[in-house]
Amino acid sequence: MRQLEIELRELLIGAPPIKIMTEEEMEEFGEIVDAHREISYGQVEVSDEGKITSLIIDLEAILENNDVSLDEYEELSAEDLKEIAQDFVDEYGQKNLQLTSFSEWGDQTFLLTFEAMDVQYQIPLPDSGATIEMNKQGFVLSATFNQSYYQLTHPKLTVDADVALMIYKNRMLVELAAFQQEDEIRLMYYPKNLNEVVGANGDIISLNQFLENGPVELEKVPSVMEMYDEAILLGITPDMNKIEEENTVTYEQSDQHYVKFDMSDEHQLIIDSTLPFKEGEEYTLDELRKRAIAFLESKVGNVSEHYLLEDAFVEEDLEDDEDDDLTEEEIEMLNALSAEDGEDEDEDEDEDDSYAFEPFVTFTFHRYINGIPLSEYTANIDMGIYSGRVTDAVIPMLKEEHIENMSMEPTITLEEANEIYKDSIKMELARVPYEDEEFTKYELCYVVKEKEVGQRIERIDAENGNIFYYDQLDDIEYEE
Repeated sequence: MRQLEIELRELLIGAPPIKIMTEEEMEEFGEIVDAHREISYGQVEVSDEGKITSLIIDLEAILENNDVSLDEYEELSAEDLKEIAQDFVDEYGQKNLQLTSFSEWGDQTFLLTFEAMDVQYQIPLPDSGATIEMNKQGFVLSATFNQSYYQLTHPKLTVDADVALMIYKNRMLVELAAFQQEDEIRLMYYPKNLNEVVGANGDIISLNQFLENGPVELEKVPSVMEMYDEAILLGITPDMNKIEEENTVTYEQSDQHYVKFDMSDEHQLIIDSTLPFKEGEEYTLDELRKRAIAFLESKVGNVSEHYLLEDAFVEEDLEDDEDDDLTEEEIEMLNALSAEDGEDEDEDEDEDDSYAFEPFVTFTFHRYINGIPLSEYTANIDMGIYSGRVTDAVIPMLKEEHIENMSMEPTITLEEANEIYKDSIKMELARVPYEDEEFTKYELCYVVKEKEVGQRIERIDAENGNIFYYDQLDDIEYEE
């Protein structure tokens, strides 16, 4: 670490004396501290080979505790900053990384992205290099390095970008949904989240095949016939202290254990519960689902009519699958080791329980109106697997006046919106990363890009055809 301390000191404004403090079992993580005082100047993480993978510098701490000021240093030009960042990346990152992005990042800072290149086609490899945050005086504020192995596929290019675009556009690329715009809800078309590219041979490739989680599956919300008391669903008891403040109601069991209703945002209800729980028999997924539906019903009503339910992801299923691959002897050995660990932890159990978070299952409800999705009104409810209680919830509250005069008949047709979107896109040759065994592979393919920089379509108003671009939704006025 001594050599790293010398190198890092030269990066810090004023070059204060520093040392790197690590813990015995986590030597890859280090705290950058003043060599003579208990002052932290940041954190550093290194790989097994001793290379920096992450660096965070607390500039304010250095300025406050040392006789140094930013005023002593001149602001540099963009070209000077790029040159300094390139030298830094050459020193600590992989060789031959090229600058692919330079942008303002907050006040007085810049974000620079460096990536490895596919030399044959001169295209970058995403997430293959480094991301550097730097201020106007040229001091590094943070850095992340991707020092991993990767492999390029080398398929034969049998189609060009124009042909790839024709293949990609040969279907419906937009769909209809409802979005809130100020105090009204309007029908708008938006690009489908196809998550697809066109391969080097012209085949359409779904990127979902490279992901652990596939596309979201939605199902009709079943009606719940059982009666559930809201107090039971939340774990509220008569002996709790009820505290009413502006826009919040808290049922307090103790300072650490409570159920809080937060209504500070008139458009949504947030529930936060920290009530204690006891490990034991788990509630079934079906019972937890019923309880989540019943709770949402108590807040918004007509859940089975207005919502579709997303398939819940249960981590326990993955654990069961892993056990299926083990022999009986291996399972017995793991159980024995687990029991030993449990004995070691008994002494601290009471202390840990007061801060423990109950494992939960999240149920996600997607709001619809007349079969049209209201994308900004998705409700999420977490149910504790041991207590069967709501542990957290975020429920957007739809105001009836927002939909009373809502037009349900688009003036712009689906086909017209589809053509508007098609005319705005092009295809570019790119490398797309995906994990394969122990390293990253990069597929050669064509990806969708906007024709004009800064004109990526996010929505098209179904009533008047107004186009809303990415990051510009609030700047566009209606033209009736």
